[in-house]
Amino acid sequence: MTTAAQPTKPDALPESSNGSGVGVPEMLFPVTLRLPDAVVSAGPQACEDWFWEICQANQDDLWEMELNAGEELELMPTYAYSQRRESRLFFHVELWNMNQGSPGMATGPTGAFYLPNGAIRVPDASWTQNDKVSPPRNDPPRTWPFCPEFVAEVRSDAPSSIEHLLAKMQEYMANGAQLGWLIDPVERTVRIYRAGAAEPELLAEPATLDGESVLPGFSFDVRNLIFDLT
Repeated sequence: MTTAAQPTKPDALPESSNGSGVGVPEMLFPVTLRLPDAVVSAGPQACEDWFWEICQANQDDLWEMELNAGEELELMPTYAYSQRRESRLFFHVELWNMNQGSPGMATGPTGAFYLPNGAIRVPDASWTQNDKVSPPRNDPPRTWPFCPEFVAEVRSDAPSSIEHLLAKMQEYMANGAQLGWLIDPVERTVRIYRAGAAEPELLAEPATLDGESVLPGFSFDVRNLIFDLT
């Protein structure tokens, strides 16, 4: 039996033309798929195993996949400019880490984390100091069993609602992150999340971002490297 994937739906769907002059709803991402009931009832380990089997079976497809805390698979398409932005962000976090003598572990958009709430998330960039890095929980190693201290997400060019990313950033903070950046090239804004703060700080058109006490001395040229990327 074939099951049709249903996109996450906000209050109103934007419309796009299908070439016939008729406005049609435009799919919003991420696409969310339920796991089979038998897998969910088998427990968290079965859900994780199923998730990785799906990822490995589709590794040649241009999809980014995550597993949310509700045992649902989330799929996002990859876009050329989105990939460049993500790689620039990770590169500069890793460069800072190396210049500091590698006091921690930096990951890019292939580093998967099994969060305390059961979600498997793959932030666009992250960093965790070495003494808080736990060994992978699987053999072969697949996921890191903790939430990074620093996490950053860059809004994709895919048609999507910002609410999904807002919820994901709150999830990171609730699961132990100390500092988070949500970079939005669409609106040219950045939301700064800090542990203990009730709401993120919203920055409009910032030139640079500061790593604060979590990434001391790190400065990221968000305007030139992300916003003005051509």
